[in-house]
Amino acid sequence: MFGGYLHLYSAMASFVKSTSFRKAIIGIALTYAVLLLGSWFWLQWYTDHGEYVSVPDLKGLRSEDAILALQERNLDYLIIDSIYDRKAAPGSVFDQSPAFESQVKEGRQVFLTIYRLSPPMEKLGIKQGDYATVAMIKLRNKSIDFDTLYEDNNTLANSIIRVTQRGKALKASDEVARGSKVVLVIGRAASDKIIVPDFTGMSCQEARSILDTLRLECNCRFEPGISSPSAQDSSTFRVCRQDPIHDPERGTSAGRIVDLWLYNTPCAPDSTQQDQ
Repeated sequence: MFGGYLHLYSAMASFVKSTSFRKAIIGIALTYAVLLLGSWFWLQWYTDHGEYVSVPDLKGLRSEDAILALQERNLDYLIIDSIYDRKAAPGSVFDQSPAFESQVKEGRQVFLTIYRLSPPMEKLGIKQGDYATVAMIKLRNKSIDFDTLYEDNNTLANSIIRVTQRGKALKASDEVARGSKVVLVIGRAASDKIIVPDFTGMSCQEARSILDTLRLECNCRFEPGISSPSAQDSSTFRVCRQDPIHDPERGTSAGRIVDLWLYNTPCAPDSTQQDQ
């Protein structure tokens, strides 16, 4: 048995030293070399390896001009985000990726971030009675400009009476564009007393107009117990009672609510000028 192993080993050694073995090894090596070289050339053709273009500087350009500059270099684009800056030109490029002068293949997609064409909307979030200082901080944080207007109002001193924009009163739920301007009407303490007129026989609208000029709040109550008066109610009902009453000596403070009771029947002689 041992002699058989020696014979096999001798035969293998003779084959390795033979010309046939060397030819087989060279053939295998050449085959691998051809395959590797062919694969490399195929990849060069398939991927256009080595054909690069330089990414242009797009920051600050209008989006239309940036897209044109990319197309001239056979580059694609994708707008991935937009931000707001009141000082920037709307629609211009804020950032790009890849960066300026990066070497990329033709057809590569360049990602763009642009400035918004229109400012975002913000909920006002300010209502009557809010502290004026807090309201100002809220508006600054939302990039909303504001002017201030002060009115005598002891009830709402140093607080918001109302917020307006272009003459229109705004509610807390209204939305305002960043960068736009609103007016904060703020109450201030008034030392002078206001004499409340006698509104007997007036309509609600007539009384309200007078109270507005006196910086007093009007609260009309239509009797008996009409919670949602019609337009006809508002014009035909007349004031029979009020609180506070007309008192030339005592007067009242700015911002005070004046309650008015209106009836669609003649006022009773003992109902006029009575406190409720």
